[in-house]
Amino acid sequence: MVVVCKRNDYTGKIDQAVADTGTVIDEIANAAPNAQIVLMGYPHIVGDSQCWAGDFDTLNYLADYMRDKQKTKIDELKRSGTKVAFADPVPAFKGHGLCDSDEWINGVVAGPHGDGDFHDGDPANQAPCITKPGQNTCLSLEPFHPRNAGTTGYAQVMGQALTDIGYKGANAVPS
Repeated sequence: MVVVCKRNDYTGKIDQAVADTGTVIDEIANAAPNAQIVLMGYPHIVGDSQCWAGDFDTLNYLADYMRDKQKTKIDELKRSGTKVAFADPVPAFKGHGLCDSDEWINGVVAGPHGDGDFHDGDPANQAPCITKPGQNTCLSLEPFHPRNAGTTGYAQVMGQALTDIGYKGANAVPS
């Protein structure tokens, strides 16, 4: 069995990322006091069915951990008067993770797929490249990022969050 990652290796990093996100939201709110801020969370990466030999449940655990921490931070910011909301994509992405029949998330993708991707010859500390006899294969930057259907799913989640907070559009006159 392949071990993807250990939970404890990442929960502290998530805690720091959420704290940093709170700082950024405060800075945005101070710079634009009329702004309504919406923080988009992360979906589950892997579906309920197993299609790989590995402990991929940890990825979904970490997505849940981050979501819960982000929601707590957003609630804290709201209590302090910041106009902020949270958009949770987990329900919308249910049935669309890796290993599901309608995947909205890329699995492992070999690259390169463009100038912004990893390439053979990049510094070793930057490019996750696998050396095979006769060829070098670099991973793309696309793994675990949304496919086209996933970006549409994210947009729908954001659209609903904006509706829920009463957003009427950039040209709407505040009441």
